[in-house]
Formats: sequence, C-alpha cells, structure tokens
Amino acid sequence: MTTTNQKILLAFGSVPKDSGTFTFYRTLRPMLTNDGIDMRCVSVGEREAALWDQDFADEGCVQLAAHTANVKKQARAFADWCQEAGVDLVIGINSVAILSSLPHLPENLRVLSRCANSFDHGYRITVSCYDRLVRIVTTTPRQVRDLTRDYGVTEARMSLIPNGIAPALFDTAAQRPRGEAPALRLGFLGRLEHNQKGVLFLPEILRRLRGMDAEFRFTIAGDGVHKRTLERELDPFVQGGFVEFVGALPPSKVPGFLGELDVFLFPSRFEGCPNALLEGLMAGCVPVAWELEGITDFIIEEGRTGFLAPMGDCAAFADRIAALAGDRTRLQRMNEAAGQAARERFSQGRVAADYARLIRRVMQEPVLPWSPRPWSGFRIDPAFRDSWRTVIPAPLKKAAKRWLFRLGLSKRFEN
Repeated sequence: MTTTNQKILLAFGSVPKDSGTFTFYRTLRPMLTNDGIDMRCVSVGEREAALWDQDFADEGCVQLAAHTANVKKQARAFADWCQEAGVDLVIGINSVAILSSLPHLPENLRVLSRCANSFDHGYRITVSCYDRLVRIVTTTPRQVRDLTRDYGVTEARMSLIPNGIAPALFDTAAQRPRGEAPALRLGFLGRLEHNQKGVLFLPEILRRLRGMDAEFRFTIAGDGVHKRTLERELDPFVQGGFVEFVGALPPSKVPGFLGELDVFLFPSRFEGCPNALLEGLMAGCVPVAWELEGITDFIIEEGRTGFLAPMGDCAAFADRIAALAGDRTRLQRMNEAAGQAARERFSQGRVAADYARLIRRVMQEPVLPWSPRPWSGFRIDPAFRDSWRTVIPAPLKKAAKRWLFRLGLSKRFEN
C-alpha cells in the first residue's frame, strides 16, 4: 500500500506532438510533479514513433518498440518497461498497445481511464478492460450519462474532472473591454469541418443576422476539409467586408485572437469537453453555442456567461447574437462573468489538484483482484478492431450502413 508521501509513477499513453492529449500531459505533468506524482508520456510502436515530434518532447517522454508494427510485441515492451521502471498507475487513453496490454499487467499495477470524447469509439476505449479500472475520469455530465446508460459503467466508479485551461495565458484578453466598436466582433476558432464542428451552419446564421440589420465583423481562424465550401458560401460576406478568413493559428496566437472578439461562435454538433470553448470563456468572450445536453449546458451558464440555442435552429442562434449587439452593457457584464466563472471552474490548477487527490486516493485503496492473462492468450483490444467503424459517430455509421444496404453492397442492416 502506498503511503501519503511516497512518489507515484504514472504512465500516460500519448505522443509528443501538437495534439489535445499531449497538451493535457504537458500542462499537467509539472503540477503533478510538485505533488510527488511522476507522470510519463509513453509512446509505443512504429506508428507512434512516426508521429513523434522532438520539438514537443520533454524529459518525461518515453519511446518504446519504435521499430515494430506488431501489437503483441509493442504490448510486451510496455509491460516490461512498467516492471523495470516501477510503474504504479497506467492511463492508456487511446494507445492500442497499452490498452491491449492491460489484461496482462501484474495485479499490483492499478489502471485508471480518462474519457476524452462523447462518441462510440471514445466510450469503447474508455471501458477497455473494465474489470481492471479503479476509476474512470469523465470530463462532462454527458459522458457520465452515456457510460452509465449504454456501456454498463457504475456511477460510483466515475470521477468528473472537466478539462482545464491556464488562466494566466488569457489574463490580458479577459481584461479588454468588450462591445466598444460599432460592429460586434464575432469569431470562430477550430477545425473547419461540419460533421463535428458544424461550420456549415455559419452561412445561414450570418444571413439571418444580416436580416436583423445587426452590424458585425466575423473572423474565422482554422483550416479543414470544409474550408473551400465555407469560403464559397461566405464569399458575398467576404466581398462586403463582413467576414475574414485568417487560417489556422499556432497556440501562441490564440489568446490575442480571442482578446479581439466580443462573441465566440461555437456551432459544434458533438464534443467531449471542448478546450476551444473553455479558452473562449477564459479570454472573456461571450459564447453562443448549440445546446448539447450535459456538455455546453454544463460549461455555459445560460444568460450569465453565454447563450445556448436549440440544435440546428439558425434563427434562434442569430437572435442570441443580435441580443448582444443591441445591449452592449449586458455584453460587458457577461464578458466579466465569463472570465470569472472560467477561472473558478476550469483552471488548470483545479484540474491538477483534482487529479492529484484522485490518484492518491486510489493508491491508498486495495488493489482490485486480477489474474493476469498469459501472453499466449494475447489479442488486440476489441475497441480497435474494424477501426474504420470505430471513428465514425453512431448516426453517421447507421446512415452509411443503410446506404450500403440499398446499393446491395451490404447483406443486412441492423439498427
């Protein structure tokens, strides 16, 4: 049993590169180190070695089995490293090798899971080797609901810890006055694709807004598969000086970009715990978003720190923006409330403290009874079989099956 002051070695499955998962590691590691928890970023296998960006790597990054594509060899390399390094706790995230190794790891090694997304594949990897999981960390109430209702997880095994943002990066932005320019300054930041991010709602929202005679300037930062479609749809607005595309921004430019906005448009159709929305709040932008049960209505306090509109109702979305254009005093009040609430609820320090408490708690608890599976019985984690199916949200997956069936390319369709 681990004592309160004993150092804990935590293996976290990720790759040093520009990604949300690695950003989570990079920001959390120094804070946990101060609490006696040594968090290591562990990359396993040939594919992850190819993604490794040395510019992002730090002293906690570990690379294993970099020259093999064989998942069993990768999993064994990870298990051997855990034993040699004296790992106490594993968080596999979406590493095929690490999640596939869990049934074979020794009984005394505890396993914790973190749910980062709110769709089928994200949930399936969250519950990998469920009987070994001492806790599942969720980031929004929606994940708690879905995992309990659809994936057989007991609520007592879950701990809700939302994502966190470093407040200091956005202090200057949050202190800027909002709504002083004649035209309301709108902005979007993120991937320019519609399936998740909902960017093709934006042209209709802006058309509705123009119909209300609301004066605005809209800046779009990002890149993605639907950029050209969006540019084509918004060309009249670009030509009229209402819309500007500025391309993808490096992280260092994000606080300055958000500091120039009055209202942050967030039309995503599904999310986990979206960092872009948290950053917008932290910078003092007032967000307008679709109402995603247990996600945006958890992050945004309706009418106080932002506004929510029914999914797909572009007229209602535009109404919320127009209300802020017509009441600049309320805009400034909501701007201040957004920055304050974000610092109270979504600061990186809060995240680190919550994780440190949880890790110390589970290390004090008795290990779960587990008989490690022999390596002769190794198999790739079931969540990664038929991988083309697992990355598609359930509604799109069903539509694709239906389409294949009608074309005679699929023998049957199951709801």
